[in-house]
Amino acid sequence: MTLSDKALATRERILSAATELFYKHGYHATGLDKVIRLAKITKGNFYYHFKSKEELAVATLDWQFALLSRDVEDQVLSKRKTPLETLFLLFDYMVSRQKEQHHDGQICGCYFGNFALEFSTISLEVRKAVNGIFAKYRVLIESLLKRAIEAGQINDKLNIHELAVVILGQIEGAILLDKAQQQPENFEVSIKFIKQYLTTSC
Repeated sequence: MTLSDKALATRERILSAATELFYKHGYHATGLDKVIRLAKITKGNFYYHFKSKEELAVATLDWQFALLSRDVEDQVLSKRKTPLETLFLLFDYMVSRQKEQHHDGQICGCYFGNFALEFSTISLEVRKAVNGIFAKYRVLIESLLKRAIEAGQINDKLNIHELAVVILGQIEGAILLDKAQQQPENFEVSIKFIKQYLTTSC
């Protein structure tokens, strides 16, 4: 079924409201009535687009990743850079994005990581969505590492699959620490360490 422009606009309002509330307060602390009120819609509008709160959660994950992917393409991947420069630009983009994600002085962490912590043991659909997103992040990092090796920018003895896993884990772990401490310290330190490691690995 093709949605009208009006229906698409309503769906986007729901997704935007839900994302804001889930990000600030978490999935379980956010009732559908809050989403409906913030989106300025009726319950009928909501259930026209989403069968349940869980379905809404998965939709926000997909929507946020689509928006993020377009942003990364525009601000990182489309630039004329070497593979290693592109990877570092990706890291810088992540740092700047985390700085922009503060709400009323609160460090909210990674939207996808938050769902992994709060909900992945409860919902198979949410777990699949989050795992799929993290897998795409890892594949992007791995592909840039592979190109950097081919360009002679980093050591060709590195296991790029394992390194991509470690880098992604380091990034998500540092974001979690910043959220736990409510201090923006660990993520930038981790990015600096990763850059230094890759730069000196040749």
